[in-house]
Amino acid sequence: MVRRFSRSRPPRLHVMQAAVAASLALAGQAHAQQAAAAEDDAKKLERVEVTGTLIKRTDKETPSVVQTITREQIRNSGYSNVEELLRANSAVDIGSIGDGAASGFVGGVSTISLRGFGSQGTLILINGRRTAPVAAVDVNFGRGTMINVNTIPKQAIDRIDILKDGASAMYGSDAMAGVVNYILRKDYSGVEASASYGANDEGVGKTKDASVTFGFGNLDTQRFNVFGGLEVSRRDSVMANELKDRGNLALHNQYLTSNGTVARFTPDSAASMYANYYRLPTSLTGSTVIDGRTVANSNLAGANYLGTLPGCPSDRTAGQGLPNRPPGFLPTTATLPNGFCRFSLDDADEVVAEQERQSGMVRGTFAINNDLTAYADIMYSKTKTTEQRIPYAMTTSLVTNGARTATTWPKLDGSFLRQNAIILPVGHPDNPTNGTPTAQPVQLIYRFEDLPRGDINILRSTRVTAGVEGTAFGWDFDTAVLVSQNNNERFQEGRVRSSLLNAAIANGTYRFGKANTAEGIASVSSTAYNEGKSELVSWDIRGSRELFQLPGGSAAIAIGTEVRREKLESIPDDIYTTGDYIGLVANGASGSRKSYAAFSELSLPVLKQLELQAAARYEHYDDFGNSTTGKAGFKWTALPSLMAFRGTAATGFRAPAISQIGNSFALSFHSFQERRVFDNLRCDLSNPNAPVSKAPVPNNRDCNVLGFSAVPSGTTNPGSLPTVISANPELQPEKSNSFTFGMIFTPSKWADLAIDAWYFHRKNEIRSQRGVDIMDNYNADPAAFADQVVRDPNPETWLPGVADSGPIIMLVRQYGNSEWTKTSGIDYDLNLRLPPTSWGKFSLNVNGTYTARYDTVIVKGQAVQRQVGTTSSDISKTRASATFKWDTDQARAWIRFNHADPLSSTNCTSLTAAQRAFLSNLNRCRVGRDRTIDLGGSYSGFKGLTLSASVMNVTNDYDRSNGIPMVFNYYDSGAANLLGRRFTVGASYQFQ
Repeated sequence: MVRRFSRSRPPRLHVMQAAVAASLALAGQAHAQQAAAAEDDAKKLERVEVTGTLIKRTDKETPSVVQTITREQIRNSGYSNVEELLRANSAVDIGSIGDGAASGFVGGVSTISLRGFGSQGTLILINGRRTAPVAAVDVNFGRGTMINVNTIPKQAIDRIDILKDGASAMYGSDAMAGVVNYILRKDYSGVEASASYGANDEGVGKTKDASVTFGFGNLDTQRFNVFGGLEVSRRDSVMANELKDRGNLALHNQYLTSNGTVARFTPDSAASMYANYYRLPTSLTGSTVIDGRTVANSNLAGANYLGTLPGCPSDRTAGQGLPNRPPGFLPTTATLPNGFCRFSLDDADEVVAEQERQSGMVRGTFAINNDLTAYADIMYSKTKTTEQRIPYAMTTSLVTNGARTATTWPKLDGSFLRQNAIILPVGHPDNPTNGTPTAQPVQLIYRFEDLPRGDINILRSTRVTAGVEGTAFGWDFDTAVLVSQNNNERFQEGRVRSSLLNAAIANGTYRFGKANTAEGIASVSSTAYNEGKSELVSWDIRGSRELFQLPGGSAAIAIGTEVRREKLESIPDDIYTTGDYIGLVANGASGSRKSYAAFSELSLPVLKQLELQAAARYEHYDDFGNSTTGKAGFKWTALPSLMAFRGTAATGFRAPAISQIGNSFALSFHSFQERRVFDNLRCDLSNPNAPVSKAPVPNNRDCNVLGFSAVPSGTTNPGSLPTVISANPELQPEKSNSFTFGMIFTPSKWADLAIDAWYFHRKNEIRSQRGVDIMDNYNADPAAFADQVVRDPNPETWLPGVADSGPIIMLVRQYGNSEWTKTSGIDYDLNLRLPPTSWGKFSLNVNGTYTARYDTVIVKGQAVQRQVGTTSSDISKTRASATFKWDTDQARAWIRFNHADPLSSTNCTSLTAAQRAFLSNLNRCRVGRDRTIDLGGSYSGFKGLTLSASVMNVTNDYDRSNGIPMVFNYYDSGAANLLGRRFTVGASYQFQ
């Protein structure tokens, strides 16, 4: 924004009246009019850049659809942070990550996804410029690019613009589904402090925030301003057992026990510190009749059970506080023997992680002269998220004397490591058979309850910008250098190491069945460490000016260029390289690239009521090549001050992330629930209705490689399959087409309505290969695709006489360009304002999104998947809110109604008949509708002090759940919604 200093002007002449008093009164009125006119003139001179166009203008309505959230709206929204506010926006989908739950690759990250395109298809800007991504290899949510949006101090935000159409022609890569642009405050003078406290109605999930905003200097009179803000927050951990009262636990337990599953919070795992121990048989085949039931010898309550180490609490001990047959056991389920110890996974499960956050920023502005302003700002944030893992249990399966392997995992070099089950030899101090006539080695089904469980993620973000803006030679321009860095560290405490565990069993340094000293804990485990660094350095210059006169006004042009360097490193510690962490493989990446861009935009007011817009951008990347995108738009004021139409057509692109096209590796687990997949080498398909394994010792993966759960009777679900995902240097960018068309209707100053239709088509999508497709290719041509299917190298597992025929233990997936996604719908925004009354001002806002389609094809030639309104996309057909507000000079209040349509679910198709009938009778084979109510208000009748309070989800509704309404299957996992009814109180004070 150009700042112009005040200059004195000659007073205007006025007609003198007979009375001096009247003359003075008119002179005063004229002076006020003069000041107002001068102010109006100054405003006309101040052209500003609006999100969605690069041309500075006084008219903020452009052909693009831009939703603006002001600072006051943020403050009065009732949401605990800006990220929660954005996630409530109807155009934002559940593909956004909430920082209360780990993504599996890094914790404490919040991202925004528009239109179901994922965070990789939504560009995040701060003051119109980029910021560095999180330095982690994410193959799920961000698919390579995650921009953390919780690094900005809330008090530093002036507004947030959400651009809801394709904008790659203006802003480059990633802006396919839209742009979220955080506009920071330009200047401020004074000091303001604020604090807030929130929790649910039982005091669970406490959050505490405090901030201070300060500024001094006046650009108009002193030629400078310094503005800054500091913000600190803390969020408590929330365990699953703290939310037992949420939802409908009794009904949920009826559902669980209807199929032979134990109720929630019943000790459900046989692995605990007070281990159940077993003999080492030569074979686990066969069965034994116990308590009148035929029990497989591989069953943990079967014939090989010898006893339990002492010390198990009574409420976890069968025959004491725990029944031998807990509710839900089927008639065929083996009875728990007396003394058998169990562990409650629910009681150890954390649903929202503890978090501490500090952030701050300082901005300095200096007016060089009337036309040029220099600025510089620095932002820093640190977020520490501490998640608590469930205590580690290496295996809950029995092994034999000849085959003692409990788990297998890949090293980074592609080879495999094995770890035997925990087997205590005779003479080990914790072997309970020592000194008995039947002294023998025993296998422990053990859980390391005494090891540290913290999974600590520390994210540090630094962003520095320095530039000059103003006017020169008839151009409005802005140029700046940007340096943005993200550093993230991950500390996984208490990770059991193979070499240490084997040595500890041999020398007895770690004691099983009792809490160990720090030395004992260190003898079997250490902290696994990952470090990530990302950096973005850029320089850009952009300028706009008027060109010539058209019937509707002055044509204008904007041109600019940008040079950018990006670097990413994700580095695991040296122990990862050796593969010594049992079952743990690091994700890593390294690479850098350079790019440059040239862009231009043209605004043509061809008629007084018709403006046309055209934009184009050319970018060159040194790793994949070039991309050219364009955009055209129009705004037609059909009836001045009453009705206007707008529309855009744009092309977009997304450059492959460095982790996708550079040097990277990532371990993932894959269980694609589409259909059952067979291993043709090891599965006998002669009877298609009852395929069986060819192996002497069958493996569950032989006839169900990916663990499809809707399996025939007698086939066990083997769970998810380990995979290694590798980068692909041949990747090409994703491309998109988008169209919008809308209407703005303003029948009076008391009402306005905006309706905009939109369509997005993304193609050439970058995805990691699906296991089902890899297996289809492999079964059709084993020789050509053998390098993607990894089999167990142990000859004992091979088919007789067939070399290298072990069961499949891993797939190698690669990033590639797949097919397309198409989505379309309508956004609407209605505002009604009643004329002011003596009681105050009343207003109503209704806004929402109707998504008509969300269709995708992953592999060419396959059927179109129509996913809108299903849990496959998690996109409801309709998502909307209605907010009624009341405002006076000193008080304000609001009530908000939130709605989202239910989602049909494939949940019931994979269930047993009993479970399916139970849910179907309740109409719960779906995710329920969102129908929550929020309310809040504030009071500022005290000098400088504003008090506020809000209650979210007033009715404590949990209908937005998959199946029975419960916190444990709540739709928005890891977010504050899990807390149910929750309140926030706050206060802010402006120092005079």
